[in-house]
Amino acid sequence: MRKIYISIIAAVSSLLFANSVLAQDPNYSQFYLKETYYNPAMTGINPGLRGTVTDRHLWTSVPGEWGTQSISFDYYDVKFAQGGIGGYFTRNSQGENCLNTYQGGLAYAKQIRVLPDLMFQVGAGAQYIHKNIDYDKLTFTDQLDPRFGAIYETEFVPPEEGKWSQGVFDYNAGAAVQFNIRQTPVKYLATGIFGVAFHHLSQPDMSWIDDGQEAPLPMKFDIHGYLQFRINRQGFHNRYFLICPGFIFENQAEANQWFKGSESGSKTLTFGMNATIPSKVSFMSSLYVGCWARKQFIKEFNLDEVKNTFKAKSFDALILTLGYIKYSKDKKQLYQFLYSYDMTISNAGLSTGGTHEVTLSFEIHDLAIKGKSARRSAVPHPNDKFLR
Repeated sequence: MRKIYISIIAAVSSLLFANSVLAQDPNYSQFYLKETYYNPAMTGINPGLRGTVTDRHLWTSVPGEWGTQSISFDYYDVKFAQGGIGGYFTRNSQGENCLNTYQGGLAYAKQIRVLPDLMFQVGAGAQYIHKNIDYDKLTFTDQLDPRFGAIYETEFVPPEEGKWSQGVFDYNAGAAVQFNIRQTPVKYLATGIFGVAFHHLSQPDMSWIDDGQEAPLPMKFDIHGYLQFRINRQGFHNRYFLICPGFIFENQAEANQWFKGSESGSKTLTFGMNATIPSKVSFMSSLYVGCWARKQFIKEFNLDEVKNTFKAKSFDALILTLGYIKYSKDKKQLYQFLYSYDMTISNAGLSTGGTHEVTLSFEIHDLAIKGKSARRSAVPHPNDKFLR
């Protein structure tokens, strides 16, 4: 455990001396519930007003706080904005709260209806990123002794205390497609969503030290998909259940490195499946279970030395999920609670304690919006026809 602690401290402190800080955005195991965070085009794609709260803690047995908390909302307004509007706020903490990152943003998406069972959305968003660092809580590599730990004085001279934080504006954009597959003209078989998004389009400078060198935040690209297949079963409660496979691939690298022959930056692939099973328990309508895997592709400087690139890269985690969904009497989702445990299966081992993630989301359908008359009329969401 002490070796893990020292290696993490050394990794964090090394960022301060890097010519280019290739920071990686926090990722979530339950990406399918974090639509606005991963793709602004997904804003308002869910029926009704949706709010989501997530708390994620990484490697709980490792000393220090490695957590991410977020809150988001989105809504499709058919009268005024004529599109999806939403926002989110995220806090990410690393180490003993020595490095904190806060992100707050707004997003808008426009829907393009092609067919009754096929539509596109394009969206864009803007966010403000604020980072602060407490140099007094850091341990640097020149302080470490192989046997006794941090016993030396560091030669690093931190900047003035007023320069321990910084903030920048950032922008992102994306596109998404949603579709239905019908078994009959009135019976749905499946629905799906696919999307692509580009983050940090401006690649803002995130350098900590005023040494004349910039440290642009690398652009991030992600592509994701999530399907829901309806499996009918006579005699089963509610006579069906849902199988929900999905994936997300994230690539965060400098823009000029994307199309080079060698790997660069940080790439993550998460894939797996959820199942929604009807339940007779009073407080839940459906039970949520799932199994996912995450594979990380870290930068290799010389791929020629790797004989088998696929086998050379290990899986990072096996993700197990459990939760429940509550529906209204008219079969519309009201809220859901989901818990995930990321079992570390990489070289770091089970001694890390794994990662825990909890999400609570709710939806309010057919909001009463004041029309031209004095009455308040319920406005249905245009995506209500897509299977949920």
